[in-house]
Amino acid sequence: MVGCNQFPEDKSGMALMKLINDFINEEYQFSGAQVTEAFKLAVKRELWLDGKRINPSTFGQHLSVNVVGQVLTAYKEWKRDSTARPQGYNYNQLPEAQTKTITPLEAYELCSKWFKQEGELINAPVNMAYEYLLENGQVEKIEKIKTNRFEDNFDGRKHRTVENYIKSKL
Repeated sequence: MVGCNQFPEDKSGMALMKLINDFINEEYQFSGAQVTEAFKLAVKRELWLDGKRINPSTFGQHLSVNVVGQVLTAYKEWKRDSTARPQGYNYNQLPEAQTKTITPLEAYELCSKWFKQEGELINAPVNMAYEYLLENGQVEKIEKIKTNRFEDNFDGRKHRTVENYIKSKL
């Protein structure tokens, strides 16, 4: 690391290296590759701890347990945050959406069920229910007068016809 003195090659240097090694193994259980990545991120100034960037500088002194602890704690938080971020997904790998079209009979049954529960037909498949009733001779054909493209689904005559038929059957 830049700005860090080499460890002395005597017993005091070996004791300091052993102290740091034991500290990493006991407190963090990181592999050598993870420790290397942590220090690389710290040198690149990409690690934050308590809202401040980690400064891995030792100011010309030997590497200390304090600096190692700050870097590895910030790295642990960085890893936790990076795994919490939503990862992109490949939409091509998603299963194909299963759609099932309903029959006019199912549409009529659905409209009946919803009308019994809600008392009105909002966003119900009334056009298909109307087709079912028309096919079975339950209602008469309505002349189509179209003033806007949404009329059939909301306040159209088919809607009122299906609703009135269901009311008469209750």
